[in-house]
Amino acid sequence: MEPSAGEAGWQPLGEDVRRTLELLLDGPSDLHRGLRAQIPYAEMRDSGCSCPCVYLRVAAQAPRARQAAPAARGLGPVASAPLLDADGGYDGEATLFAHDGVLEDLQFCDWEGHGPGPRPLWEWLGPRYG
Repeated sequence: MEPSAGEAGWQPLGEDVRRTLELLLDGPSDLHRGLRAQIPYAEMRDSGCSCPCVYLRVAAQAPRARQAAPAARGLGPVASAPLLDADGGYDGEATLFAHDGVLEDLQFCDWEGHGPGPRPLWEWLGPRYG
C-alpha cells in the first residue's frame, strides 16, 4: 500500500528521511521494531523550520497492526543521536518523537548552525543513544 501523497503537503518519505529513521530506530526493543515497521507506510511534511525537521504520519490505509508500536500513551522522544559536522565535531541533536506509538516528528536541533552541508541527513548522525 502506498501512502496518499499530496494532501496538505504530505508526501512519501524522502530517501534521506527514510535512512535517518532506519538508523535512529536500529535498536532491538519492541518499540523500535514496531516503529521500524511503520516506515514503509509513513509520510512526511515540511515543518517550516530552518533545520531539516519534518512532521511524520502513518498513512491511514496502513494495516492497524503496523500503526501502533508498544509505547506509553502521549507524545515523547523515542530515539535520538548527536549531530556531527563534517570534522566529527558536535553540532546539535536529532530526536524522533512518536505519539501513542505512531511516528510523529523528526527534529534536528542544529545548535551550531552549520547544518549537514552537502552530506545526506543520515550521515550527519553520530552514535545513537541507548
